[in-house]
Amino acid sequence: MAVGPLESSKMLVKGALVLSIAGILVKLLSAVYRIPYQNIVGDIGFYIYQQVYPFYGIAFTLATIGFPMVISKLIAERNQGDSSISVKDILFTAGILLSVLGLVLFSALYTGAERVAAIMGDIELAPLLRLVAFSFLLMPASALIRGFYQGKQDMIPTAVSQVVEQVVRVATILIMSFFLVNQGYSLYAAGAGAVSGSITGGFASLVLLLGFVVVRKEWNQPGRVMVKAADFWLITKALFAQGLAFCLTSLILVLVQLIDSLNLYALLRESGIMSTLAKELKGVYDRGQPLIQLGTVVANALSLSMVPLISSYLSKGELTELHTKTKLALRISASIGIPAAMGLICLINPVNRMLFTDSKGSGTLAILALSIVFTSLIITKAAILQSIGRARVSILIVIVGLVFKLILNQALIPQWQIVGAAWATIGSFFIMSLLFYLVLRKVMKQPIVLLRDAGIIYLGTALMSGILYIYNKLFAFLYMTFGLGRMLSAIHTLTGVMIGVVIYGAFILRSGLYTKEELSLVPAGNKLAVLIRDRKEGAK
Repeated sequence: MAVGPLESSKMLVKGALVLSIAGILVKLLSAVYRIPYQNIVGDIGFYIYQQVYPFYGIAFTLATIGFPMVISKLIAERNQGDSSISVKDILFTAGILLSVLGLVLFSALYTGAERVAAIMGDIELAPLLRLVAFSFLLMPASALIRGFYQGKQDMIPTAVSQVVEQVVRVATILIMSFFLVNQGYSLYAAGAGAVSGSITGGFASLVLLLGFVVVRKEWNQPGRVMVKAADFWLITKALFAQGLAFCLTSLILVLVQLIDSLNLYALLRESGIMSTLAKELKGVYDRGQPLIQLGTVVANALSLSMVPLISSYLSKGELTELHTKTKLALRISASIGIPAAMGLICLINPVNRMLFTDSKGSGTLAILALSIVFTSLIITKAAILQSIGRARVSILIVIVGLVFKLILNQALIPQWQIVGAAWATIGSFFIMSLLFYLVLRKVMKQPIVLLRDAGIIYLGTALMSGILYIYNKLFAFLYMTFGLGRMLSAIHTLTGVMIGVVIYGAFILRSGLYTKEELSLVPAGNKLAVLIRDRKEGAK
């Protein structure tokens, strides 16, 4: 039986909701563990771990977003009758290709660990790089199983396995670092103990995914797999063309972090800063990463779930629905990313003290907070372009943005240190977001952002920021009386967040940014619908 636009939309939102919940839990864990970890090892210990973290981030993204997305797309097209390739052919071919890729990446990082560490300017990082290399061996099977279930619109295995991986990883990081530091081991040894969490977490996740396969018995199909040469080539092309695009755009944050890991510390040293201070500065700079990640949770979940749906709209020629969902996705990303960034900027000092005990680098972190705006939009735009078969241009845009990051790092860091690195990051994201917008606007051949929507978002954000500014002034008197304590900073932060959410949320609901039908697609949306005015779709 055919599924109507409303039912398809509900499936999209249901999938996005499942992955959003999992994504929120994962990002919360990713942010929360950094608080006690930074307190245990300090800024230098934090620097050590963050130097090798991007390599785990790459393996995790390949296993949870990049390759599962393209595998799910292939399976969804097969289930809709748009492909003659069997699901078994897809899984068999993808399994071989991903296994080879995993072995290549593992071997390259393991054998080249000393060379990479030398590029970073810190040879003591080599053992940690060798350890994190094992994450790439766990990637192929995890990506394959997740892609299979996502192609069936079943997001539960992906969501649950992500949460389990992060719970086990975080537990390993905190237990190992606390034990090693208290036993008098070096900060590099503590970093190695923390990095081992990538192995324990990835292994636990894989075991759980295999459990889904065994219990559900969905792969127990008899018969030999006979993949035709032409089909093998088509699947290979999809994985390493579309898959590369999905991976690159999903890895934007991690790849930018990787560039900073490779040259930020080295550039600080070359500019005349002593080793210890350079490591501390890099550790302070890295405080911004969990804050940025928290601001992109919904965009990640939305783009992950919309790939099969938008592909089906395109294949069925339902261009009206495609355009409608494109505008809705961008509206959601902007209406979350912009106020999230500004709210963080307004509260950056108490947030920094609450999470990391002091306000070092708050100015730098405020600059980095702007990344939330651009990355939220980039992730959504990239997912839409890839879903309609424009993968190559996505790859090119990401490469251009990363090249800009490299150039700007070289130009700004020697003079402005970590502030220069922050502006280099913003410049890179701005270029990528602009290029994605221009390409998507040309492809859609119609406006994809309404001025009325932008006005509502900007006015709501300005109202929220103004009230938070006044709220900060009120708290200034409390700080003068009681001091810059961590508990008071936590109260300031949490109450400020609640005030910001209520003010901004009420404004956009009353301003008609979303229709009652759109709100009805989400849980408790019908209750929220009584607060909104009917949206006039004709506004430009």
